[in-house]
Amino acid sequence: MKSRLPVLLELDKRGMDLHSVRCPLCNGDLESVDHTLVGCSKVKEIWIRVFNWWGLGSFSSNTLSEIIGGVGSPSTSGQGGLIWQALSWICLYLIWKNRNKRVFQGKTWKSPMALSEIQTLSFHWIANRLKKEKIEWLSWLSSPSSYLQSL
Repeated sequence: MKSRLPVLLELDKRGMDLHSVRCPLCNGDLESVDHTLVGCSKVKEIWIRVFNWWGLGSFSSNTLSEIIGGVGSPSTSGQGGLIWQALSWICLYLIWKNRNKRVFQGKTWKSPMALSEIQTLSFHWIANRLKKEKIEWLSWLSSPSSYLQSL
């Protein structure tokens, strides 16, 4: 949110001589932090899949602050809200990680594979941190928001 990620637009502002400041994923817009983590058409596909998996309807966020602020997230409090927050951070981490794989290794991250990776990492991360409740893999895959409502 403080524009400290080394996206191309920020590097250009700092005086680096770059061939282009276009998004390496979609080549359709300037690579800003908001575009890279939320607004890019390739990244929106991933967020749409995550929102569909959670049964939240349409994804309409365009900025990182909206994601971090929970715009469009399930209206849960307590542990449920913390689980959604963890999932959001996991999504952002994997988007950034795979953006870097695209830039530095030329690898492409497809949305179905992205959702699978998000589901797996979030399950392991969250299941290993819950103190009292036990989370089941199949219920996590089918309906995590139903699980949150049972907390």
